[in-house]
Amino acid sequence: MVVNQIPPRILVKSVAFPLLAPLPSEAVFLLQDFRLAVNNAIRFGIQARVSSRNAFNRLAYRDFRIAHPGMYAKHLVCAFEVAGAVLKNYRRRLAAGKAVSTPYVRRLMMKAENQAYKLDRGNGVIDLPIRAGCHVNLGLVVSRYHRRYLDDQSLSLGSLTLLPDRVLICFRREAPKPYVAESALSLDTNERSLDGIFVKDGAGAPIKADFSDVAIIQQRHYERRKRLHKKKAHDRRTSRRLTSREGRREHHRIEYRLHQVADAVLDFAEANHSAIIIEDLTGIRPRKGKGFNRRISSWPRRKLHQIMEYKSQWRGIPLVKVDPRNSSRTCPICGSIQKSRMGQVFECECGWSLDGHINASINLLQTASAKGLAGGLRFSPGAFQHDVVMTLYDPAMGARSELNGTSHGRVAV
Repeated sequence: MVVNQIPPRILVKSVAFPLLAPLPSEAVFLLQDFRLAVNNAIRFGIQARVSSRNAFNRLAYRDFRIAHPGMYAKHLVCAFEVAGAVLKNYRRRLAAGKAVSTPYVRRLMMKAENQAYKLDRGNGVIDLPIRAGCHVNLGLVVSRYHRRYLDDQSLSLGSLTLLPDRVLICFRREAPKPYVAESALSLDTNERSLDGIFVKDGAGAPIKADFSDVAIIQQRHYERRKRLHKKKAHDRRTSRRLTSREGRREHHRIEYRLHQVADAVLDFAEANHSAIIIEDLTGIRPRKGKGFNRRISSWPRRKLHQIMEYKSQWRGIPLVKVDPRNSSRTCPICGSIQKSRMGQVFECECGWSLDGHINASINLLQTASAKGLAGGLRFSPGAFQHDVVMTLYDPAMGARSELNGTSHGRVAV
């Protein structure tokens, strides 16, 4: 009898390494030649109506080898792969009826498969072939964070992406088998915090991971960009440059805090062998006014969930997403659905009253338990009415206080 075995799932983690020194001229030429090959492949793919790497290899490889004689053959195949990805996105937008122009790659970059380079993990040096008989060595800046991946021999090397100022290396591993959950962590995602409940052995407590400083950072950078637009209205190039810099600062500061929040939640879940239940927020499109819509659209709920999902897979922590429909308006005792919930507190005609966020997290856990996603956990909703809230993350735990430059006090930036 033949038994079909399911291949193991492979997880990929991309790690950025700054370069010790500027790129040598041979590497700069490779980036330029690679970008030219990608753009030529994009134009060829549009004309020939192909987007797969195999089709490019079959139809265009020989001509491209003549047009780019100074490029290593495996790099040329990667150029076809990058071009195919660009074309697939281009055709997806066309199918959706969106107005698009002919795509092309602007940035200097190149991609190499793991067979096309060598990495000295001990010294942090990459041996990258340019063409036959020509190789360059790229020294990497290696920190303690990078050592976690370089010294872990269970991680295999994936593709490499070279940029003018840094190198992105993909590390691969088999997905660890999630542990058997002994408890549950149900989280309601809100604009300024993750509020929920922790249940173990029939008991538990309300929990909270506060990231209210994210909204403060967003508002501060929004006002800065607004002032820059007004101040530099006569110089659009300078205005774009300055506002783009503010956007990068905002992105980096917010992403740092979201990683801190996700790590705090996952550390707690792993220590207690908990399954994490979160909302599936796909498709949320609020329409309640311009100001409200702008604030909600900038709410980084999708980014926070994305970070928690890939980190939980990497660490083997079970995480499930459930439909949050009516979770904030449903009574977990009688099951009735209120027409609307006004204020912070949820109140039901049956006499049930609780903080609205905690009430929503109870409904999420009940939904997951009913579908068998959170095990056979049993709990009493009334146990969470008077318990002290457990703080998993507070802005003061992970952010440092610095002078802001636009305010007189000291704030977390």
